[in-house]
Amino acid sequence: MDFENAPSKEKQPSAFENYPLSTNLITSIVTLLICAVGVYLLWQLGMIWGILFILYIIGLELFTFKHGCSCCYYYGKRCAFYRSKVAPLFFKKDDPQKFCQRKVTFWNLLPTVLASLIPVIVGVFLLIKSFSLLILILTLIPVINWFIVNPLIFGKLVCLHCKQGRICCPANDFFGKKSKLDKEQ
Repeated sequence: MDFENAPSKEKQPSAFENYPLSTNLITSIVTLLICAVGVYLLWQLGMIWGILFILYIIGLELFTFKHGCSCCYYYGKRCAFYRSKVAPLFFKKDDPQKFCQRKVTFWNLLPTVLASLIPVIVGVFLLIKSFSLLILILTLIPVINWFIVNPLIFGKLVCLHCKQGRICCPANDFFGKKSKLDKEQ
């Protein structure tokens, strides 16, 4: 984004108090698809690998609920991923300042990246072992998600309308998405 020519406050898209159900539907379908692809590919190595992957995904979600959702502006409201409505079932509301104090680094993003990278690596392994069109397509789904779907979802549906992002967002800071207008608010 060209910060010098950033849109004025009046031209910025409105922040959602609760994200539309259509956004929740899109993000949920994408998330579930990526998880299902991962489970399917790891299950091809054996049932235990599929179960371990499911437990890994559950662990990531619980970590997100505890360290992200519980101190997010959207806690108890409908965020873009609906997690902030689910988080109260597991964790009580925490200090919102904790959200702002977090620093996102490559190393603390790695577990999330691995949730898609591991299935891709397993898919490549399976393709080398024995080519299958189904495995090829499933292996490409997380890659397409990284380079096409995620930029669209985060760039058009999520970050532009995020109230928490206007308060503070360590992920925005990490990816260099903070504008001068956002920092002044």
